[in-house]
Amino acid sequence: MTGGRLLVRGGPDRDARTLAARLFAPGRRAAAFGAQTALALSPAALPEVAVIPLFGPSDRGLLPELLGLWDGLPVHALFLADRDFVPPAAGPSLSRALRILGGLDAPALGAVLDILAERDGQALLAEGHEAWHTALASGFPGLAVACDSQLRVVFANEALAGRCGRDPVGMACFAALHGREEPCSWCPREAVACGRAVGLEIQSPLDGRFFTMTSAPLRLPGRPPLMLTLFSDVTDRNLALSRLKSLNRDLERRVAERTDTLARQAGELADANERLRELDALKSGFLATVTHDLRTPLTSVLGFAKLTRRDFIKDFMPFSEVSEKLHRKGTRIADNLAIIENEGARLTRLVNDFLDLSKIESGHLAWNDQTVDPTEVVRAAVAAVGGEYEQNERLALVVDIPETLPPLRLDPDRLMQVLVNLLTNAARHTGEGEVTLSARRLSTGRLEFRVADTGPGIPEEERERIFDKFYQTRRGDTMASDRRGTGLGLAICKHIVERYQGGIRAEARTPRGTSFVVELPVPARGRGQGPSFDADRPEPGLALS
Repeated sequence: MTGGRLLVRGGPDRDARTLAARLFAPGRRAAAFGAQTALALSPAALPEVAVIPLFGPSDRGLLPELLGLWDGLPVHALFLADRDFVPPAAGPSLSRALRILGGLDAPALGAVLDILAERDGQALLAEGHEAWHTALASGFPGLAVACDSQLRVVFANEALAGRCGRDPVGMACFAALHGREEPCSWCPREAVACGRAVGLEIQSPLDGRFFTMTSAPLRLPGRPPLMLTLFSDVTDRNLALSRLKSLNRDLERRVAERTDTLARQAGELADANERLRELDALKSGFLATVTHDLRTPLTSVLGFAKLTRRDFIKDFMPFSEVSEKLHRKGTRIADNLAIIENEGARLTRLVNDFLDLSKIESGHLAWNDQTVDPTEVVRAAVAAVGGEYEQNERLALVVDIPETLPPLRLDPDRLMQVLVNLLTNAARHTGEGEVTLSARRLSTGRLEFRVADTGPGIPEEERERIFDKFYQTRRGDTMASDRRGTGLGLAICKHIVERYQGGIRAEARTPRGTSFVVELPVPARGRGQGPSFDADRPEPGLALS
């Protein structure tokens, strides 16, 4: 927008300041400047109306320079001059912009400025209309159309022109948009005529594509109301949503089928598990009964085998010296009786272990919990296995415990059973070297017992399974039958330790061997357990060989 350039010749108001004060009005600031001063003003310092006198010879020659300097600026320049003043040449465009007014006073000039202000307002409005027109025509990616009350296209963007194959202005909107010969049933012209904006989704009969359309009233100055409608193609989105819904339905169906299958399988597993529990209970009960009934005859067989072997060696073997053949037969009979003793003893251990495990699992085992000194239990366990270690001169048992250990609240016989089992296993699987039994209090407040041997070790993949019932490690060098265990001892140890909220595990030992670690919680002080014991203890580092 460019302000007016007015040359007032011979007007009654020759004082520029007075005239500027009279032209001042709300929204219109006027100020007077000399020609030289006006040339030095920055565009930001210019008022809405600048009054510049050109009465002096030097001022008149500055008119072309002022017109060129202010060309395109939104300022109304009011030049005052004598009646006979002839403006110098300032170029064709500048000369045409200069309007010469003769003899107008201040009110008349104010009216002229009001007209120019109204013109500027209309120019701004036109520029705004042109801006949205340009934006819709080139910037909106969808279809844009403005229709009159007769549904004739008044404006359309390039996308709509490309859709209908020609300039749609003047066409019926339903023909330009959808190729129809009659108005669309969904047309919201009545709601828009009432001033409401309407949004909906349609499918065009022209090509079957889906569009979201938004229609709103458009009111332009000096023109009848129009209906502006914007269309966005959502066909791809709808197809994607349709595919997604189909996939969701298929997924829901599969999930429902899989859920039914899993529920059925879970029910079958629950039934199978219940049957297995029943069978396990029957098996345990049957074996407990059988093993209990076997204990008495086993005791008799083992006792009579020992007596028979003893009497045979004492009373009959001396008479075999007279014949080599009789001596060989007598030795074989004595060896067979020894095998009966060993196998009977092993079978007795199996029966006793199974009875203990059955009682623990069924909850029928009596627990004699009391406050005990762990060192006393360690000493009793070492004494119980001392004979087995004395039989092997190449194996030493080392006991390494501190001077004091905190008391524990448990059944001392069961703790001794755990330690004896671990020490016996270590002796059974360690041909030579040493087995170390140690105890210490951990930083966590628990008490740790550790039985470490120098045997062949246990493979990592079997260290968890060895605590299962009847499980024994698989070694390439299968041990003799008289050195094998029942496969129940570690399972019993685990039940006992876990009964007191403890833990048991097997660890590899460097360079070879295995460490069995038992951790038990220490009772808190102040619950009647009493202080640590100070009774006599085994000397640290005591070796039994």
